[in-house]
Amino acid sequence: MPNEPVLKAFKHIRVPVMTVDAAGKISHSNAAADSLFGYDQSMMGLTVAQVIDVQSVAALNSYIHPPEIDANIQLIMGKTSAGAEVPLAIHLTAWSDEDGLQHAMILRNLTEIVKKEKTTSIELKRANTAINSAQIGVFEYFPIEDRAVVSGMWRKLMELDRADPVDTQVEWRSRVHLDDLSNALEAVRLCVDGEQEKATSEYRLLSKDGNEWRWMQVSVAGITKNNAGQITSVIGSMSDISKRKEFEFSLRDSNEQFRSAFENSPIGHVIFGIDGRWWRVNAALCEALGYSKEDIVHKSAADLTHPESMQRSSEQFARLGRGEIDNYVEDRGYIRSDGSTMWAKVTVSLVRDTSGRPNHILCQVMDLTEQRRLNAMKGEFVATISHELRTPLTSVLGSIQLIRALKDENLSDKVQRLLSIAHQNGDRLYALINDILDFEKFSVNQMDLSLDSYDVISQTKDAMLANTHIADSFNVQYQLISDIEDAFGKIDPRRFQQVMNNLLTNAAKFAYPNTEIAIRVDDLGDYHKVSVTNQGEGVPHAFRDQIFSPFSQAKEADTRSRGGTGLGLAISKQIVELSGGEIGFDSIVADKTSFWFTVSKEPSPGHKPVNHTNSIPKPMTGRKRTTF
Repeated sequence: MPNEPVLKAFKHIRVPVMTVDAAGKISHSNAAADSLFGYDQSMMGLTVAQVIDVQSVAALNSYIHPPEIDANIQLIMGKTSAGAEVPLAIHLTAWSDEDGLQHAMILRNLTEIVKKEKTTSIELKRANTAINSAQIGVFEYFPIEDRAVVSGMWRKLMELDRADPVDTQVEWRSRVHLDDLSNALEAVRLCVDGEQEKATSEYRLLSKDGNEWRWMQVSVAGITKNNAGQITSVIGSMSDISKRKEFEFSLRDSNEQFRSAFENSPIGHVIFGIDGRWWRVNAALCEALGYSKEDIVHKSAADLTHPESMQRSSEQFARLGRGEIDNYVEDRGYIRSDGSTMWAKVTVSLVRDTSGRPNHILCQVMDLTEQRRLNAMKGEFVATISHELRTPLTSVLGSIQLIRALKDENLSDKVQRLLSIAHQNGDRLYALINDILDFEKFSVNQMDLSLDSYDVISQTKDAMLANTHIADSFNVQYQLISDIEDAFGKIDPRRFQQVMNNLLTNAAKFAYPNTEIAIRVDDLGDYHKVSVTNQGEGVPHAFRDQIFSPFSQAKEADTRSRGGTGLGLAISKQIVELSGGEIGFDSIVADKTSFWFTVSKEPSPGHKPVNHTNSIPKPMTGRKRTTF
């Protein structure tokens, strides 16, 4: 009876408790202990070996070392009623009475703690793997003892074997660049002195063989203090940042080169924000516009743009800012500080950030004012000379034609030959003057075309007929091949004839004698394609890139004997492109060469008559070839 209150208290304690008698059986267990091992009823009568990983009472008692009467078992495995293992910590107490050696156990379930320790162990293992993979050396410095402990990776970075008998601090100090030593120690000092909780520094470290300086970075944190508030240790890391520093130096050099090129360039340069505000402008543009840098950055681009250029410039700039285009080139007028106009070729490029979004705009401004003035002077000079030459030349040619027409006049063969030579040279000079005038008009954008709907096939026949004498002089024959009866397109008849004359003349000049020159008109959907193909030497590969350039001729000595100004194809290209088409060529050396151009389709004018000079009647239905 005296023990009855104690037993009641024993059973109601929430901490798992049980007792074991001298025979090794559980003499008492409370509800918390029964629940721990998964029993619905009391475990009294079970042997301790059934629930604890001990073989006997003696084995259990061996955890207590006399003269002590109790012991703490840090980790021992228990077994539930279902046979599952459960990790336990046990406070074990022993005593003896009339029934022999008795034991009491206060139990603690370690399942959650073991799980956490296992997770922590895994995380530490992962962290260690990550640190080693990243080649980060770890060290711990103890300032009171002036002692350091380093990791294996720290030694590897220092190129030291684990067996090397060196003082790591002395070795490290001896290899840090003298100019960087104070900076290298600064990160540790800041943390040890309590000025900062974290600190970083960079320095140069000499390789073990003494041949190379490597850049290292040390980061210090993990401060530990004792009860007195003294800092007893700091943990830090060391990593090789040589590649990063190399990139930084390269980037710094690149930025300096860009800055120097930007500032010292004789061509104007501007950097704009996407909102159109000036970020940076160089001296060349300021000088060209007559403003100081301080004045120009307070003006908007609109304040400096000539009214004639405003609309197009604003539209293009807006498209660039929205990211619709990445660059564009245009001629633009600017207003100088004195009110005069500066004309420039402006190249504008969009610069995107790393995510691909528009970041800023780079603009190059090349002053063309003087060039425009000289071009205008040249144009006026050429036009004046050409007109001054054409007027008397027309009279001379007329006179020669009149003399040649005098059949009753008895002219010797020598005189007739001289008149013929004079007439041919006069025609060539007249054609040259006309070509120069046309080219000059295109150069200054003063050429106007009268575009309307005309029958391309009929116009092609007109050109073939007009150039029959050219074909005869080179002993070739023109042949029209077409699968369509009529093909209405948007053309200027006079300029169309000019293009055809150039292509037909060139084809005849460079064709093999006694061959046919094929002229085709094909339907390409939205366009008609006109092509002129001859059989001859072809276009040399070295000349193909310049063939549409003004005054360009292949095999100069040979082409002189065939005549030509070198402007025909350049003018033809301008006419075709202004008409909305394209022009090009395909050539096989010593075989066939085909020059072609396209004409935009245009509906038939219907009742509107098509008036063509010297037009040829349409061929009969089904006729596919026309030969001149």
